[in-house]
Amino acid sequence: MISRHTARIHSIIFRCCRCAAAVLIMSALPAHAVGNGNPAHGDIFWLFLWAIVFLAAIFFGYLRQNQMVQRKTAELRRELFERQTAEKELLASDQELRQSLAEKESLLKEIHHRVKNNLQIVSSLLYLQEDYMKDAKGVEILRESQNRIKSMALIHEQLYGTADLARIDFGRYIKGLAANLFDAFGIYSTRIRLNVQADNIALGVDMAVPCGLIINELVSNALKHAFLPDASGTIDIAIHTQKAGRITIVVADDGIGLVGPPEEAEIKSLGLRLIDTLIAQLGGTLKVEVENGTRFTIALTSPEQPQKEF
Repeated sequence: MISRHTARIHSIIFRCCRCAAAVLIMSALPAHAVGNGNPAHGDIFWLFLWAIVFLAAIFFGYLRQNQMVQRKTAELRRELFERQTAEKELLASDQELRQSLAEKESLLKEIHHRVKNNLQIVSSLLYLQEDYMKDAKGVEILRESQNRIKSMALIHEQLYGTADLARIDFGRYIKGLAANLFDAFGIYSTRIRLNVQADNIALGVDMAVPCGLIINELVSNALKHAFLPDASGTIDIAIHTQKAGRITIVVADDGIGLVGPPEEAEIKSLGLRLIDTLIAQLGGTLKVEVENGTRFTIALTSPEQPQKEF
């Protein structure tokens, strides 16, 4: 469309110039034939001469303007082409990154899945080893080890089934962990009630594993020692977030309480020694209260934001 319009304007200007030149020549011929002729003819000659110069100036100015427009148009087209090429390259790069991320997420899920399977194999081996143990204390130790391994396997199982492969919904994890412990010890909810209160907390694997082991030991000790045979009671688990990334974990029961001071119980019990070691590794503190049962309060500092995004 632009080329046709330009050609049409060129044709109109060229015809005007040709007509002006013809009129100028026709006006100048009579004056040349009669000598000096009428002065009016000289005026007409210069008038048409200036008209031709004016039209020529318009014509060449238009040509120059048209060349500038064409040059600008070519530059804009080139810039548009470069932008389209850059956008295509960015889209291709983004697609490659997304594909690479999807592959890494799939690989990480497979790692969690294999770790969970390997831990379950170890737990099964310990279970089979019970048949060769004639000592009741040895069987108890093997079962405690199985529960600890299952607590770690549960973390990898939950990470495998969620979209966030870096952090775990800790409240949901604790509910599953406690349910597994109740099944392992053959405890029915009609006899011992379980209350779990957890804020929206998401922890990384490095912190979720030791915290899970700590809660596993505390709940296991409560199920084994806090209640007399056939006695009923309640176990409370609470996980709350405080200011400055602080996390408070409370495990309490309304059973008979610890026999003797907490320091002596800690020396005798491998589970309590493990709890103390894990809390020290996490840089936390432990407070034990033995009134109306036993209450363990653990204060930790989370290295990441505790609020989850699910």
